[in-house]
Formats: sequence, C-alpha cells, structure tokens
Amino acid sequence: MTATPPFYHPSSEWNPATDHSGPWTEEDYEALPEGLRAELHDGSLILTPSPAPLHDLISRRLANLFAELLQDDELVHTAMDLRMADGRRFRTPDVMVLRAPAEIRPVPPGDVELVVEVLSPGGGCEWDTKMQVYAAAGIPAYLILEEKGGVVSGWHHELVNGKYALTAEAHDGEELFVVKPFTFTIDLTALALRKRRYG
Repeated sequence: MTATPPFYHPSSEWNPATDHSGPWTEEDYEALPEGLRAELHDGSLILTPSPAPLHDLISRRLANLFAELLQDDELVHTAMDLRMADGRRFRTPDVMVLRAPAEIRPVPPGDVELVVEVLSPGGGCEWDTKMQVYAAAGIPAYLILEEKGGVVSGWHHELVNGKYALTAEAHDGEELFVVKPFTFTIDLTALALRKRRYG
C-alpha cells in the first residue's frame, strides 16, 4: 500500500523518499500532494527542488517570448507534467510548447512541439537522461539553456531518426537562431539580464 497522506504540509513528517515501499507507479505519482515537486522515471521517484531565482526568471522570460511569438499563451506552459512511456515516466520541463491548447493533464508527448530545460550549476541530467527520455517519447525539438554566473548558453536539438541532433548553438553575447519547429531568435544576454536592483 502506498503511504500517501490525505494532505501535505511542509512540516509533515511524511517523506515520499523513505515512506514508500516498492517501485513507484503512475497511480502513486498522481496521488502525490499538490505542491510537491517530483518526476517519475521507470519506478523511481525523483524529488526536484524549486528553481533558483535566475533559473525561474529565464524560464518565465522564454515562455513569454514564445507566447508573444505564437500569439497564443495557451500553447506555452511552465511546470506542467508530461506523461511518457505509458505512464512509467513523468517529466516537468521548464518550458513546454504545444501544438494546440492542452485539453488534459498530464500532457501526452504527441501534443508537444518543443521542450526546454534550463540547466543550473550542479545539474547535468538534461544532457543525458532527459535527452534520452524526450527523444524516446518523440518530442520533435529539445532546447537546453545553461546559466553560469549570469551568463547563458543555448543548444537547440531536432529529432532525427529517433535521436537528437544539434542544429543551433550560441553563447553569451550571441543570439540563438532556430527555424524548427518554428522560427525564433533568443538574445541570450537579455534573457538573464537583471534590470533592477533593490536594497
């Protein structure tokens, strides 16, 4: 039996990492308390911390850019679950662009045109595990943005014969130009620019 409490509170003693026995299932994952950040990978639950302020800023700015470009904010989402591998894998991309407005949650991979992951210092699975998972699910395009000390680099990949091929790359001071699945340009310097200082 899954040790899932009826509610979740930050002070709760229930710990999903230790108070659950056996492989995690789709039903277990869906029963997690709202607000608990986690992903599922082949029976293992992966707890994910909240993004750092700059990480969050980059994600929101990119989502706003895509929504303005596509003239439809219903096609662009942050922190929405993506269901893959018949429910054995759930991921939550930093930004996700859909083919049409979402009708169900979690989103099936066939509805997705592009996923974006923002790699912060100390990360790394975006280059291996997540890349393999998104490719296996048939996501047409995968964009990785890496932030180090306020400097952003970007790598855009397109799915070719079941694997991602690098199609565009840019670093701080440059613009990342992409033509598929839709045409867009990202000013990497502006993406992480902090316009105001307080205190």
